[in-house]
Amino acid sequence: MAKGNTVPTWKQYNRPWYQKLFLAVWNYIRNVGLMLWSVIKAVPRKVAGFFVAIGLGFQGLWYRFKKGDWRTRLSYLFMGAFGFTRKRQTAKGLLWFAVEALYAVFMIFIGVPNISKLVSTPVGGADTRFTLGEVATTRRPSGLGYIVVDNSLIILIFSVMTILLTLFFVYMYVKNTKIAYETQKTVESGKTLDGFKQQLNYALNDGYQVTVLALPIIGILLITVLPLLCNILVAFTNYDGFHRPPAKLFGWVGFDNFVNVFGKSYGSIIWRILGWTLIWAFFATFTNFFFGMFLAMMINKKSIKMKAFWRTCFIIVIAVPDFVTLLMMSKFFGYNPTKSLTGAFNQILQQWFHLDVNIDWLGSTTLNTTMARTMIIIINMWRGMPYTMLATSGILMNIPSELYESSRIDGAGPLRRFISITFPYIMFVMGPQLITTFTGNINNFNVIFFLTGGEPRVATSTGSIHYTTDLLITWLYRLTINKNEPQFGNGAVIGLFTFIITSFFALIVFNSSKSNKQEDTFQ
Repeated sequence: MAKGNTVPTWKQYNRPWYQKLFLAVWNYIRNVGLMLWSVIKAVPRKVAGFFVAIGLGFQGLWYRFKKGDWRTRLSYLFMGAFGFTRKRQTAKGLLWFAVEALYAVFMIFIGVPNISKLVSTPVGGADTRFTLGEVATTRRPSGLGYIVVDNSLIILIFSVMTILLTLFFVYMYVKNTKIAYETQKTVESGKTLDGFKQQLNYALNDGYQVTVLALPIIGILLITVLPLLCNILVAFTNYDGFHRPPAKLFGWVGFDNFVNVFGKSYGSIIWRILGWTLIWAFFATFTNFFFGMFLAMMINKKSIKMKAFWRTCFIIVIAVPDFVTLLMMSKFFGYNPTKSLTGAFNQILQQWFHLDVNIDWLGSTTLNTTMARTMIIIINMWRGMPYTMLATSGILMNIPSELYESSRIDGAGPLRRFISITFPYIMFVMGPQLITTFTGNINNFNVIFFLTGGEPRVATSTGSIHYTTDLLITWLYRLTINKNEPQFGNGAVIGLFTFIITSFFALIVFNSSKSNKQEDTFQ
């Protein structure tokens, strides 16, 4: 309901459907355009603000050093010196000093040895490009085991980790100088410093949010940010089957992989796969949404008996693991030129309905791409509708009944009530889920891999093989697990390209949606 004590009437949402459709499309395009323009305009300002912040940071460091006492200045050399030289601050000072000591140990034994080899000149060989490391793993002269010298992948991972830890250390170092100066000011003003128990109590009570979020943030950095940065850097290397650690080093090749993926080698394929990926994501999202919504509305009708039973029937579909459902469907709609060996569905049509048919539903043998893609969308609709049905059922139960009553008095029929009342409520709540579902379907690996495996495959004009039901994510998988010639560099480019597309829909489109801008409208 709207804010205040008044109950909105159904006429507030009553417009002709074509006007609502036109306004929705126009507002969507305008909001996305404005969002993109605001991002473009903000880039120079953010860059300038970044350098201004760095300048102010150095200015603050110098000011605190100039105005600080000997304890504050000593903290510039030994973090935490402001604490372990004062009473009641020893534990705090030792914790800060431990941060510096651990960072120094990491840099000596891991950080510097790896980051110094991030851009190296290979020893021997005809390839003179810069590599990650100088000498690869070699076999011992006696033939027993290997001498591990440099591993390019380990060098890359630990170098990125070193950069992240260094940024964190710089932040902690500046924070240390601020706390040192604030502690000095507190003592000079005659106030009593909090002891370790008071500080611990603050961390567990008033400042608990920082304490609780510390571990999740560390997890995000290690599990999400670190692999993402490594993937971006791999896109600029020749990491493949011929340059695969530990036996071989891989090196930096600039934008060669981008040229291969978007032009020379895969230029005709990637745009076909991108087009099918977006088509698939659109139909997979909205067929599940609309059919699941209508299914929930049908079950929610007062005239329908045993509502719990019907909901349970569809929930069972969710309970079965995806790979089991999809593998069974691939066999059920399988095809073989010999009618006696064909899939179960064809045999049902032949034996039960006496139809002389043997249809290649998934197009793997007859190379019928349209049939295969249509079946993928239909089968995905069967496994995806129950999720929308459950979410929509909860929304339908919470729509104010006053809106339906006033609409009936004013003569609105079922279709008008759906367009003016039901659908706006559902869309407002389900809008963010639709966006996340769409981005999830772009990366929906299971449906394609277990159902068709990317088949049917056709030869392109350049002689390469194109799997016509592949998505970007399954194509990436195919390139990187190729036993004969895995192409990790090209796969990293595709992964980066997919990340940019999903980020666009997940961030920009969501920020332009009503659910984000008018979050309290229907509360």
